[in-house]
Amino acid sequence: MTTRRTRTDLRRRAVALLDQQLWCWGRDVARPEGNVLLGLGMCRYPSAVPGSDRTAYTGRTGNGVVWLWGFGLVYCFPNLGGVFLRRYGFDPVLVEEPRRPVHAPEHLAPFVRPTAARQRATAGELVRAAAAWIAGYEHWIAESLGTTYREATLATRDKPPTVPAKEMARSWEHLAKKSVRLSDTTPSQHGPWGSVLTALRTLASVPLPHPRDRYVPKTRKRFPTP
Repeated sequence: MTTRRTRTDLRRRAVALLDQQLWCWGRDVARPEGNVLLGLGMCRYPSAVPGSDRTAYTGRTGNGVVWLWGFGLVYCFPNLGGVFLRRYGFDPVLVEEPRRPVHAPEHLAPFVRPTAARQRATAGELVRAAAAWIAGYEHWIAESLGTTYREATLATRDKPPTVPAKEMARSWEHLAKKSVRLSDTTPSQHGPWGSVLTALRTLASVPLPHPRDRYVPKTRKRFPTP
């Protein structure tokens, strides 16, 4: 049986891991040899308001869609909607799929806290899929750019790694398996939104495509810039 302390420890680890992952994405887009996310075929939407954390990246992940910002991520699936995971929090909230680029977390509202059984099941599925997709991304990074690249990324951070570079993919796979526990906990009161969530069906063993195999833009709905 899962104890409250076990859930709290799992959530604390998830919060730290997401913070580290968002840092890594920030370094990936600033890579001197080329922006990794753009190389994978994602679209970038800068904000008119200064702040690197407000720039939006979005792209398809199989049947899903992911949105990335410095303040968190949204993962969406057809017929399920999306989930928002904010930085410094891992409290599941359901959101509608963004229909146009947004550049601040409050613009993703309304947030729906998963309290009913069906909502919690949806949240758990979305959390599992989001964590699995991130695991796939880190597998691809290790295979394509090498573990030394991610190690160098973490070495520039002003805090010790939550997990070593070589364990990042495995750690996200572990969180994917524990997604039900993460979506069935009481939201923390830390942060301005109270609750948050991530994303969906298991893709743990499916890495992101090589840039040469990225999706064709014409099959992707391009959102107008605000």
